[in-house]
Amino acid sequence: EASRPSALSPCSAAMLRASAVALLTFACGLASSSASAAEAAVVVVTGATGRTGSLAFKLLRDEGVEVRGLVRNVTKARELLGCSKCDESEGIYVGDVTEPGSLVAPMRGAEALVVATSAVPICNPFPKCHFPEGGSPLEVDWVGAKAQLAAFANATAATGLGQVVLISTMGTTSPEDASDVFDHISFYKLNFEAALMASDLPFTIVKPCGLVDTPGGKKELVVGHDDDLRLDPPTVARADVARVVAAALRLPRSSRGLRFDLCSREGTPTSDEGLAKVLEAAHYP
Repeated sequence: EASRPSALSPCSAAMLRASAVALLTFACGLASSSASAAEAAVVVVTGATGRTGSLAFKLLRDEGVEVRGLVRNVTKARELLGCSKCDESEGIYVGDVTEPGSLVAPMRGAEALVVATSAVPICNPFPKCHFPEGGSPLEVDWVGAKAQLAAFANATAATGLGQVVLISTMGTTSPEDASDVFDHISFYKLNFEAALMASDLPFTIVKPCGLVDTPGGKKELVVGHDDDLRLDPPTVARADVARVVAAALRLPRSSRGLRFDLCSREGTPTSDEGLAKVLEAAHYP
């Protein structure tokens, strides 16, 4: 007959119970510390008064994230972001991505960066388009984007922290015509994607199809790679792009290292809970 284990003495049993309680307390303390660290994370959104950047800024703020917005125009910030003082006390930093010195203060102490800047053409009418002085794709989407990356990398060098979420664009697999009215904006965006991926910083690159100013959460979000999505119409709400950006920051383990196209179609609307599956689908098989 197999021998039975001897019963624990009252003293030994008490010691085991005490050890279990200590381990549980330690584990809970770690979990609490991690949660507190997540809540304390500072996120910088550049292009915070842009049509997509403003939505990302407000969504993160509403989720309780300590968010800083880089803006060029305080009046526009007051109108779009609902600030009153519109200064650093409210997370509003005035700067210009083409002026590296103005990027130091908003990046200090930050743990994540959302790059929502983009050159914006003025067309009157299309195809008679031009860019404002200092706001060309070369200046904003290449030189300015690299300045943001450098400022953030310098600010996070000591801690080793720092996730960058970039809002880029689909359509970067087809060379632009020499007479491109948008001054080769896709070319510069693609080159910055490469610079970001080579930076050794954790990154997520979201490449939306045609952006529209419609409410988010109304359509099914679809992901793909290398412009392989064939949807009609090829559009996605800016509000949905902001939702995906926020989800990427909430779920860094699922989003880091991803570069994916994002579009939408009629179907079951993607809920906030369903955004995790969107990020999972964005992984290559």
